[in-house]
Amino acid sequence: MTGLMKNNLSAVFAGAKIFSIFMLLFGAFSVAVISQSLLIGFAMTGIIGFCVCAITASNEEFSSKWGKYKLTLPVTRADIVKSLYANFVIWLLTGTVFAGIGVSLSWLFHGCPFDYPVDILSMFALGISISLFMGAVYFPCFYCSGGEKSTVFFIISLLSAFGIVLVIVSITNDLLPELLSPGITVTLTGNAILFSGSLLAFLLSLPLTIRLFKRKEC
Repeated sequence: MTGLMKNNLSAVFAGAKIFSIFMLLFGAFSVAVISQSLLIGFAMTGIIGFCVCAITASNEEFSSKWGKYKLTLPVTRADIVKSLYANFVIWLLTGTVFAGIGVSLSWLFHGCPFDYPVDILSMFALGISISLFMGAVYFPCFYCSGGEKSTVFFIISLLSAFGIVLVIVSITNDLLPELLSPGITVTLTGNAILFSGSLLAFLLSLPLTIRLFKRKEC
């Protein structure tokens, strides 16, 4: 499992390194310029972008036939899938840290970049949830198809993630104000529902992906 993790991290590192340079430049500009929309764009790009790097690496792995070679190693198919999920989470956390540093610096230099501090939590909940839903859709599709249509499934997973989040946000915005007192409570509850739903979907997709991979002829 440790060897699989090292391989996954190294596979993503090259692309993530280039993306990190872009994020540093983007972040410096976002912090220097007082713009709420620009800061939101930076945070969302960082959180989702590093996850895209992780997914792209799994696609390249299939193209290089490394995926078939791993089956000859003394590891189980479950370990292979778990290592990809763990790798995805690591890069999700990396993107979240990048976003957190940028928002913190902007707050330090210019004050709170949002009308209400709780809006920052909404932004992070949105970015993390989109990433988790994207992974929850992509990995089962990837192992179900064998990787032949991984690029198409990546696009589908990304669009599906945005769509699912949009539906959840729309429903919570309509229902929660009727059930709870308007204000911070509604916002925090909505964020909790969004994050919990995406996390649950991501966790449930893990055993599904393992099951699909075990049935797949490679």
